[in-house]
Amino acid sequence: MENVSLTGKRWIIEEDFRELFDTQRDFGSSLLSHFQHHRVLTEEGSLPFVALGSVPRDMTKAIERTQRAVAKRERVALFGDFDCDGITSVCQLSRAFERRGLQPMLRLPQRVKEGYGLRLSQVDDFKAAGVTLLYLLDTGIVAHEEIAAAKSHGIDVIVLDHHRLPDQLPEAIAILHPALASSPGIALAAAGVTFGFVSWLEATESTSWEGRAEDLALAAIGTVADLVKLQGSNRALVRAGIEAMSTLGSGPIHALLRASGIAEALTSRDIAFRIAPRLNAAGRMDDPMIALRALRGDLESLTLLEHFNTLRQDSVRSILARVGKEAAQSDRTFLCLASRDYPAGVVGLVAGKLSETHSKPSLVAHIHGELCTASLRSIPGYDVTDAIRSCSDLLLTFGGHSAAAGCTFHLSQFPQLADRLQAHAQERLTQERLIPTLAIDGILDPTHISLSLCTALNQLEPFGEGNREPRFLLPAVQLSALKRVGREFAHLQGTTNSLKLVGFGLGSVFERIPAVVDVVCRLSIDAWNGTQKPQLIVEDLRIPVQTGASLPSIEKTSVSGTARAEAIL
Repeated sequence: MENVSLTGKRWIIEEDFRELFDTQRDFGSSLLSHFQHHRVLTEEGSLPFVALGSVPRDMTKAIERTQRAVAKRERVALFGDFDCDGITSVCQLSRAFERRGLQPMLRLPQRVKEGYGLRLSQVDDFKAAGVTLLYLLDTGIVAHEEIAAAKSHGIDVIVLDHHRLPDQLPEAIAILHPALASSPGIALAAAGVTFGFVSWLEATESTSWEGRAEDLALAAIGTVADLVKLQGSNRALVRAGIEAMSTLGSGPIHALLRASGIAEALTSRDIAFRIAPRLNAAGRMDDPMIALRALRGDLESLTLLEHFNTLRQDSVRSILARVGKEAAQSDRTFLCLASRDYPAGVVGLVAGKLSETHSKPSLVAHIHGELCTASLRSIPGYDVTDAIRSCSDLLLTFGGHSAAAGCTFHLSQFPQLADRLQAHAQERLTQERLIPTLAIDGILDPTHISLSLCTALNQLEPFGEGNREPRFLLPAVQLSALKRVGREFAHLQGTTNSLKLVGFGLGSVFERIPAVVDVVCRLSIDAWNGTQKPQLIVEDLRIPVQTGASLPSIEKTSVSGTARAEAIL
């Protein structure tokens, strides 16, 4: 297809940064100013609930009820979500109570056995344990029935959540939600809401905040992992958390960093791709309490995190190897898979990878007995929740948002559900919209790439949602010393314009790369043996538009292999 990259993507290019270059000015500073302005990063923001008007309306009630529980030595329970945001929120608040000499009861639901959110049976468990004050973290904003049941048992409930507000709020004695403020600002993750609450608690009591660096680190991890926009208070919190983590020479978080292979300067990318997946792996493959115990200093649990993370990676890799070829050849607009062999904890990851790779909405389901538990992922511009809502008569439960959703249904309904989703997508998605796109910030001349430019762009950290690492197009560059490296020769390595380049996961296009090629890359710093040099992290390649396909090829060798495929509806 014309102008499509070697990985099958259409490139969307926003600017031509070559126009910014001026020998009389610092190019790095000019480019940095451009990104700060266009991404609204010039205002650094403040930590959660510090700025005027950002404090949720129930903060005073939450503080007073907490202090009363501590003074009367009440039985307190913390209940959170099973993902990284919920786990780090529970860990922060448990530490606050322990500093006050109170050991709260901690509970995280198991993804497969219990599912998301508070259940009436769990309320009964808290009643039997003598709990009089219950905190719901990263959940609870729609738990009307469960909170009412807790109230009937004499249990006060405080909600710390960030999910979309319902039309009617539950009957909790206090709800801390960033939208319930006169000036809500950037939406926080639950970890940010919790950090703001703990900050107020510490400030109200005028005590020395022992372990503040660890709490900042926990809040930063949860914020990055939950993919909220890294602007305003979120940006300030993650920057402060990363700085705090660099000061930790011991303790559970320091141990987690080392177990994750992070020995050099920490970045938000390390949190997103090394730390958060390990914490999430516990809940995906077994019990999220393992991750919580690891964050609280249990070394055996930390070792288990490594084990479950490896299991998660192998499981996703194995499933994709089986279905990838069939998905690529499928003429269906909405990909639907179901198998007893798919662990329930990874179906969302598989669905996300399929949608990302093939630019199609997808549903991946775990079959257990005669039921299916499924995760759905979408592509830009298509509302996957609207799709499953149109099939609600076939579903037992469903929910989510435009990009991601979940549902349960009887196995016997799977063929009809797949056909209905297919029809829904076909009505709304043209063939052009099914072509994957890659957003590129602008065109850059490789001769302008320097260590000072890389250093300047590093000031845009932390990167994440709403502030991704800049991508640049280097047009028609000459590659040299190109080779396949790594496990199963999955990656590329080479040079261009005396710059080292690496392309993770691009080994599959090796044989089709011409000697002169358009390159999309990110800029990084390669630190080795006391020296620093700029390095290109290649994300995609394309035959140069102006020269077509008649370019000479580089001499290459390739590794072939076969993969078993499964049928995809």
